[in-house]
Amino acid sequence: MSEERVDFLCNICGCRSHGVGRDQARNREWQSCTTCRSSLRMRSLMFALGAELFGSPRVLQAFPLDKRIRGIGMSDWEGYAVRLAERLDYVNTFYHAQPRLDIADVPESEFGQYDFLISSDVFEHIALIALDRAFSNARKLLKPGGIFLLTVPFDKTGETREHFPRLHDFSIEGEGNERVLRNTTIEGEHEEFRELVFHGGDGMTLEMRQFSQPDLLRRLVAAGFSRAAVRIDHAPHFGIDWPIDYAVPIVARA
Repeated sequence: MSEERVDFLCNICGCRSHGVGRDQARNREWQSCTTCRSSLRMRSLMFALGAELFGSPRVLQAFPLDKRIRGIGMSDWEGYAVRLAERLDYVNTFYHAQPRLDIADVPESEFGQYDFLISSDVFEHIALIALDRAFSNARKLLKPGGIFLLTVPFDKTGETREHFPRLHDFSIEGEGNERVLRNTTIEGEHEEFRELVFHGGDGMTLEMRQFSQPDLLRRLVAAGFSRAAVRIDHAPHFGIDWPIDYAVPIVARA
């Protein structure tokens, strides 16, 4: 039996994709747009951003040209980052390169400056010792009523599973599958971890944890957000059709 095929209008590049495998289009990470190679995760982020900023989702090209709207991204995908910068006062930042942003160490001069912050699959890479501070700084970056768009891999229920709960003074040595994490705990004990999981890309991409949805929502409220909610959007005409109800975008309001 042949795989079902779908057509959709990519809400990032504005082009139509024809005959895409339905399973591929519904895969969180598969680059299923045949033009810009956007994935379900990327299209869902821009769908949510349009809905939250302007009251209704739209193709990114239809975002108003309004440089009064300030936004900041954390290692955002270039496919939508360039287009956002054309429409809004938006800058994409990086942990390992300029323009640089360490979400755990944000200058006070940046507090309250932004209408939206996007962090897509970044917070699972932040060391536990800095995690609460990172969530708090995400809130502080935003103006009152500002929007925090967050994605991380997470489980629907249960508790967050920390891979390195005593991480303190650590280094990663070796290459490829032979990399080893060596840690000295705050008590002075030595630990060694192998079979590490990296998510690709530059900078610190070591997976530190697998979040749970309840823990994520608790942390956002504790950081000072007025509300936080999971978005499971269904817009197949934009190539957005989630087959799961976990690891989807979360929107928090300052």
